Amino acid sequence: MKKFVFGLMTVISILLVSSCREGKVTDLQPAPYGVYSEGLIGSVEPQGWIKEFLERQRTGLSGHPEAMCYPYNTCLWDGEIGRERGNHGADWWRYEQTAYYSDGLLRLGYLLDDEEFINKVEKGIHYSLNKISEQGIFGLRWDTGDGTNDDDRYAVWPQAVYFRAIQAYYEATGDESILPVLENHFLGIGEEMFRKERNAINIEGALWTYGHTGNPDLLKHAEAAWQNGDFWIREPERLTEKRLYQHGVTCCEQLKLPLLLYAYTGKKEYLDWATRIERRLEDEDLLPDGVISSSEYLDGKTVNHSHETCDITDYSWTLGYFLMTTGEAKWGDMIEKATFNALPGAIGKDFKTLQYLSSVNQFISTGHSNNNEFMHGRTWMQYRPVHQVECCVGNVHRAMPNYVARMWMMSGPDNLIAAMYGPSKVTFNHSDGGSCTVMEKTEYPFSDDVEFSFRFSRPGSHDMSFSFRMPEWADDLQVELNNEPANFEVTQGGFATIHRNFRTGDSIRIRFVTHIELKDLEGQGSYVERGPLLFTYSIPEECTEDHEEYNYIHGKASANPDFKSWNKVPAAKWNYALCGAKAENLKVEWTGSSEYPFDEAVCKISVPVIEIRDWELDEGVFTPENPTRVIPADGAEPTRLDLVPYGTSYLRLTVFPVMKN
Repeated sequence: MKKFVFGLMTVISILLVSSCREGKVTDLQPAPYGVYSEGLIGSVEPQGWIKEFLERQRTGLSGHPEAMCYPYNTCLWDGEIGRERGNHGADWWRYEQTAYYSDGLLRLGYLLDDEEFINKVEKGIHYSLNKISEQGIFGLRWDTGDGTNDDDRYAVWPQAVYFRAIQAYYEATGDESILPVLENHFLGIGEEMFRKERNAINIEGALWTYGHTGNPDLLKHAEAAWQNGDFWIREPERLTEKRLYQHGVTCCEQLKLPLLLYAYTGKKEYLDWATRIERRLEDEDLLPDGVISSSEYLDGKTVNHSHETCDITDYSWTLGYFLMTTGEAKWGDMIEKATFNALPGAIGKDFKTLQYLSSVNQFISTGHSNNNEFMHGRTWMQYRPVHQVECCVGNVHRAMPNYVARMWMMSGPDNLIAAMYGPSKVTFNHSDGGSCTVMEKTEYPFSDDVEFSFRFSRPGSHDMSFSFRMPEWADDLQVELNNEPANFEVTQGGFATIHRNFRTGDSIRIRFVTHIELKDLEGQGSYVERGPLLFTYSIPEECTEDHEEYNYIHGKASANPDFKSWNKVPAAKWNYALCGAKAENLKVEWTGSSEYPFDEAVCKISVPVIEIRDWELDEGVFTPENPTRVIPADGAEPTRLDLVPYGTSYLRLTVFPVMKN
């Protein structure tokens, strides 16, 4: 562990690794055994490239449900969603998908002050919270089961998803009237139903509600669901078997449960369980773009294996709980990596298309290019607005709004945390009766510089704490307070907390000093990282609209002609291996600013390569694995390729085979 020293004439404390709408008091307390708290979604304003991302999301799929088809073009949860195409999907299915979409749409609305989005979802919340069963369960109902039907595993799963929209609503409005409804709802879920697979995700909402009401029966109910559960993560062999194997989304959803139980009980066995499973996921399944493989089950680290776009959202959401509960900076590093790489890499830059499955090496993307065993040869790796299964089409709307909402956290009154970085502004109510606004000016991660400036609604000095994250990847750190070098000790991979009397006009500047890393992917090849950014060779492409009708998509098609499906095939060579590349000889070149850095790369890294033979598309339509023997093509000479940030690419070579000396 490295330490960096700076000078500062204020009181400093070091935390080691170990929405308020107008008028609402910002007194966000962590869980009893946690470190940080979320809840500022109504107080955060995105700026810069992040705002542009969200604006494109608004004018893209989020604002055009007709382009995504059923069930997104329905009333959402503001009424009963009728069946379409006969018996397509289970009874609970259409409510799960629209719960994803509702959560993302509402959070996007709060962040962009879009009243249309806000009103649309809030109407559904009010409707659903007034549709109460005899057991107290809210929302539209189908067969809630008696513990004998296989569908009982999902009887209240959609409500677990929809709870997150209700949580965002509470954070933005402070509407206390929802708390008794949630109490009755979670207590009304019978033990037999609560403990089954996806139903158990309601532990998340039950513990949140316990944290706001103090009702001990909620905590007892949640612990009983864990202790008696027959769901995946509860099975003891998960800690000992050779490899984890589970549906990716189910894995991400259940992973947070023991962690949250620790946050509310302090029982260390819960924390140990969660961290052991997460450590194994990193070792066995974490891909270079920051998300675990899941096609659709955990699939190891083979270079052309994929992850669901759902898991970009769900894995990052769970990592956020790891951050809030432990206070360890590494979780912020991991969330940034997934958000800055996997997310933009899986969607169209105009947010009008997405992949269901996405890979770090993908040399082709068409209606027949899915190289995974699951749904092999189908459309699942194509950039399109409508997919065979709809969950990723709904879940993608949550990803960036979740990131922005959790960039800023608190650890109690007047204790503000810059948990993740990016251009933004946050306002919270100070205990002296006024408000504090912190502006974060940066192009991070496309810049190494971050500046925070402070403004208070009342004159004079204001006692508060301000914490910021020290990434594990940073070699060094330069900090200035009010344009003067700051002098204090900071531990790499932790949080530094400045406690002082702040005034309007105060500023803190941070400059991260980092290096380029050349990493190995389990002997399959090497890839290039710098800070939170993964770099890739963006393969030139030939792009044509796909008009083919696929019988397994059940006739679904975008109802908006501006939202198209695309076939992308390589228009240049991609069969290159690194030759003689050494991290210490690689340099980043900043090519200038861009209004939107995923449209045009603002930085690049040049690497030495050579064309190799016997590496081509499998059957002419599938991305192959990396070759085990690397042989130069006839007459090939070493040359150089420019690598760009991963999120700017569609077709890409990220993990290169390596030519041995």
